[in-house]
Amino acid sequence: MMANQDDGAGCKLLDSFAIFVQLVLATLAFSTLYIKRQRESPQRPLFIWSFDVSKQLLGGGVIHTLNLVASHFFGKSLDGEPESNPCVWYFLNILIDTTFGVLIIWAVLSSVKHLTRFYKLDGFQSGVYGDPPLRNQIKMWAKQLGVYILALVTMKVVVLFLFGICPWLEGFGEWVLSWTAGNYRLQVLFVMLVFPLVMNIVQFWIVDTIVKHKDILPIRLDGDEELAQDMLISDGEYTQDDAFFDEDDVEDATSITSFKIQRTSISDESLYELRTSGPKK
Repeated sequence: MMANQDDGAGCKLLDSFAIFVQLVLATLAFSTLYIKRQRESPQRPLFIWSFDVSKQLLGGGVIHTLNLVASHFFGKSLDGEPESNPCVWYFLNILIDTTFGVLIIWAVLSSVKHLTRFYKLDGFQSGVYGDPPLRNQIKMWAKQLGVYILALVTMKVVVLFLFGICPWLEGFGEWVLSWTAGNYRLQVLFVMLVFPLVMNIVQFWIVDTIVKHKDILPIRLDGDEELAQDMLISDGEYTQDDAFFDEDDVEDATSITSFKIQRTSISDESLYELRTSGPKK
């Protein structure tokens, strides 16, 4: 049974009960990413998925530490004023991190992606870790982790700036948590487990979708020079009448009525997609 505390006792974010609650939260929140992987189609290889999730795991540790520091800082009394409740500030950090903060993370990651493509920097394509040896794959993972942490720190700086210019947010947080007044354990349970669990599940799913590699299935040639020498047909749409293949050598070729070759460019690579279509049933 939860013991009642007077309002002056406040909320403790680093006592044994709060630490236990934080460990439960981390376990439940990150387990949802495994559930997300089970529902993927196609499913990422376990190695790739582990690298993707580890970025969120380490990033989550960084942002959690920043939230604790920010909550303690804003909760301290200044110039003889009464101390603020750190639970209020932790609640506000979680609320803004998992809503407005996701947009900031996406904006930073997208900006870095375009900059690294423009300057042709290797290893920054999110979710792509290259081929063995493992040392090279870890280097690419470390680059992407650094970018992700940069996005998190940028987001937190913006959130703290928002706190500074919107002092009314504290009153809003106190109003939301007013039903837990006098019971600091209930307050800790809500702001460090129940509320962040719901919000972090949504955030983790969205961020995981952002950081994972989007598969494409192209026919890729190494370069335009090779294309000019070896390409026998050009971009366009073709039908059976064009007879670019021997039907005796291609099983079920008669079921293909047309195909289309379309060229796209990604960075300095050329990609060619072959699309076929059959008779309508």
